[in-house]
Amino acid sequence: MPYNLLLLPLLGGFLFIHLTHYFRFAAQRADGYRLLFQAAIAGVGLSIAGRLTELLIHLTPPGRWLEQYWQVFSPFPYSATSAISLLLGPFFALVVNLFVSKDHAKNVEIRSRGNLMLRLLDEAATQNRLISLTLDSRKWYVGWVVESPNLDPREQYFRLLPFISGYRDKDALEPHRTVYYEAVLKDTTLDRSEFVITLPLNDVKILGFFNDEVYDEYFAEPDPDNPAPQMLVN
Repeated sequence: MPYNLLLLPLLGGFLFIHLTHYFRFAAQRADGYRLLFQAAIAGVGLSIAGRLTELLIHLTPPGRWLEQYWQVFSPFPYSATSAISLLLGPFFALVVNLFVSKDHAKNVEIRSRGNLMLRLLDEAATQNRLISLTLDSRKWYVGWVVESPNLDPREQYFRLLPFISGYRDKDALEPHRTVYYEAVLKDTTLDRSEFVITLPLNDVKILGFFNDEVYDEYFAEPDPDNPAPQMLVN
């Protein structure tokens, strides 16, 4: 196959990696050379599949008719194989995506390659668990993760639906509740998305799961007007 025709299988391999949910999340932290190497490996597989597809098409009467017109359009050896390889990249990506959803691919990649903070945020979002976090400004939040970040280095934020907010004491760093969101979250006339906040990952200093029963029994100040939080996010 002429070297210039190898660009199409390489492009098909890149499209396969970019469009396939599982490989796209895996490639987010790859540098340019590694991504090029992965696209080349995928391109080799697509070239083999493209050649086999071309041979099968040639066995059919419509395929032989189409081959004659293709020779007029592109009279280069293996040009049909190269073009089919390019088309098979997005096609195979769509097929794989039918079996591996975007959320599942993201969860698998974060659990295998993500740091502890990304794993916790992803688990909280997947299992609908409350988390407690403290920012470097000593601002304190308890809430549900609405959208967790992926492995893309450019994605440095996540979204939180707060249930409680407050601050940590300057000396003892004990949390003090100041704002309660339970009433507004239960109000069906209000849109919960209006209370979702976006927080930077770099500002999070303390992060962990929040057990409301343990907190209310051992740590929180008595507050009969504000019962323990219930799962409000579906």
